[in-house]
Amino acid sequence: MVRRVNLIGVLSSTGAVAFSIVALLPVELVINVGSGAGFAMVFALLISAILWNLGTWYLGLPASSSHTLIGSIVGVGLMNSLMSPNSAFGDGVNWVKVEDTVKALVFSPLIGFIAAGLLLLVFKAFLKGKPELFAAPEGNKPPPWWIRILLILTCTGVSFAHGSNDGQKAWGLLC
Repeated sequence: MVRRVNLIGVLSSTGAVAFSIVALLPVELVINVGSGAGFAMVFALLISAILWNLGTWYLGLPASSSHTLIGSIVGVGLMNSLMSPNSAFGDGVNWVKVEDTVKALVFSPLIGFIAAGLLLLVFKAFLKGKPELFAAPEGNKPPPWWIRILLILTCTGVSFAHGSNDGQKAWGLLC
C-alpha cells in the first residue's frame, strides 16, 4: 500500500524536484549523455553515491541518499571542470541551483521539526480531556478505531508527500 501511494505521489507531482536534479548536472553531461564521457560521468556519479551509502551503512553512520546524490553530482561537476582544459575550476556546477538545493535541504527539516512541535502543543492544548491519545494501549489491545484511522490517513499522507518530493530523484537522473 505504501509503495503504491509513494508511486502515486511521484506520478502526480509537478516534477520540480526532478528538474532541480537535472539542473545540478554539468551541461556537458546533459548534452553528451550518449557519449563515452557522458556514460563515465553518470557511472561515476552513481557508483560514488552507492559506495558512500554502503560505507555509511556498514559503519552505522546516519546518511541521506538525497544528500549523497547531490554531493556526487557536485563532485562530478567539479571533476569535469578540473579535467576540461578550457574551463575554470567549478564551471561545471550550477552554483545558483546548488545554493537553492542546500537551502532546501537545511531548512526543510527545521521547518518540519518546528511545525510538528507546534502541532503537538496545539493538540495537547485542545485535547486535554482525552488522555488515551497520549498513552500507549495496554498489552495487546489495539488503539481506538478513530486513532487507527487517523494513523492510516497521516501515514498515507506522508507516503504521498515522500513520493512527490524525494521519489523524484530517480526521475531527475532518468530525464
